[in-house]
Amino acid sequence: MSNYMLTEGWCIMDTKKKLKISDIVGICCGVFLVLVLILDCMLSGTGARAGLSNSKLPDGAQVLYGSAEGRNGPVEVKVVADANGIYQIKVVEHSETKSIGTVAAKVIPERIYEEQRLAVDACSGATITSEAIKEAVANALTTGGLDPYKFGLIAANEVANKVNIGTKVTLISASDWEEQYPEIYASYMADEENGELTDYLEDYPMLKVLYEGFGFAKDYKSARGHFYAVTDITNTGRPHALANCFTCKTPDFTVMTNEMGDAAYSLTFEDVMQSVNSAISCYNCHANDPTSITVTHNYLTEAMGDDFENVDAATLSCGQCHVEYYFAGDTKATTLPYTSLSTMNPFSMLAFYNENGFSDFVNPRTGVEQIKVQHPEMETFLGEGSQHRGKYTCADCHMSDATDASGNTYKSHQLTSPLNNEALIKSECSACHDNLVAEVKALQAGVEKRTNEVGEMLVELTEKLAVVVADGSMSDAELKEIRSLARDAQFYWDFVFVENSEGAHNSTLTYQCLDKAEELAIQALELLG
Repeated sequence: MSNYMLTEGWCIMDTKKKLKISDIVGICCGVFLVLVLILDCMLSGTGARAGLSNSKLPDGAQVLYGSAEGRNGPVEVKVVADANGIYQIKVVEHSETKSIGTVAAKVIPERIYEEQRLAVDACSGATITSEAIKEAVANALTTGGLDPYKFGLIAANEVANKVNIGTKVTLISASDWEEQYPEIYASYMADEENGELTDYLEDYPMLKVLYEGFGFAKDYKSARGHFYAVTDITNTGRPHALANCFTCKTPDFTVMTNEMGDAAYSLTFEDVMQSVNSAISCYNCHANDPTSITVTHNYLTEAMGDDFENVDAATLSCGQCHVEYYFAGDTKATTLPYTSLSTMNPFSMLAFYNENGFSDFVNPRTGVEQIKVQHPEMETFLGEGSQHRGKYTCADCHMSDATDASGNTYKSHQLTSPLNNEALIKSECSACHDNLVAEVKALQAGVEKRTNEVGEMLVELTEKLAVVVADGSMSDAELKEIRSLARDAQFYWDFVFVENSEGAHNSTLTYQCLDKAEELAIQALELLG
């Protein structure tokens, strides 16, 4: 008889010991579960390597490391890449949820390698971990001087049109579209409800010191949205000599710049005012075709360069105005201080301003040539550290879906905070946020506190610098170094102060700027003794 024989549900191994088949199955299952637990523990902090074997890596490829914040802490990756491709990706450390996080740690690197782009789909149920891995890979590429945007850091679902320059256009007003699009027009007109006006100089007295020598120290009130754009710019206490102040306020001036070119910017404010009939409306985002999105401000098209098609049309539409800009050259034309997505960040923008010796005003007591940042919402949202730039557009969060009487869905043109959109929070935000409103409010409170702290430090710096300038106790060389530090510190602080989300668009970049502002201010204060 064979040593191993099955009979009546038994396994006879040596005629002395008998085991049921069910016992063997149970033992095997137990061993399997132990192996799974061991493997899960091994992978809980790492992911499988995606890409080429070490022997096939091209000469000159860099070994780079990057990290980003996940759900439970930092996610760290190792990347091997050069300007031509990404050859290896491995999640080397993370503390994400077991089984869910470990799946993302394996799948996302594989997707990035296979598609050779960062804008890959997230793993179902592991969105935060997936986005953290993508961000960590992008940060790794940046450390090696590689442009993550060349690897499709964000993807455009719809590419915007570019406005025709040098052609005369008859502007079609918003009211002309009312009959064809009654619900959209009604929602657009509902922006009139955003009538609350905040006086920043009353709420933040430090601004009178930090903006001293500039119009914003005389009058600085909150923007009330599209409906009030012309009213607010004409009623402000800040002087407006040139028409360039109308850049983002009315389609009448947009049409004028597209027809005349840069010459329109140097027209007088009063002369152009006679031709202004409406505030921001359909033409600004659609030209005269409401079925498509068109970038009608050519300075944005020029600033995006080859990256124009890499950013979704809905984001560029908002980004035409929600950006940092300056008035350049003899014509004082509205211009953006970057030429690509990779230079669309506060660090590169400040370097640009410093290299070109640009300033908006000079503080009369300190002699510091200051930059007054405007409203860099798009740069912040698309900046390093943003977890939403690759998945959502500005319109996804600020223009809610609505339904007309016939059941047709359309985009409401009443611009709102996503915190006030319960349907959006339930359908989208709740996948990653247990309580979005509470989380954002807590974040904004922290940013507000930190912004005020650094702002007061800059006031102290300004006052102490003014004293030594007045008493002549420091040399020109010493003053030059301190002024440079003060200029840069205030730029980074202002980049946060004037950005309207209070950190919600990109808390990582927000705190980077505040930390940099504090660091530079401390250096300047130390030099002042």
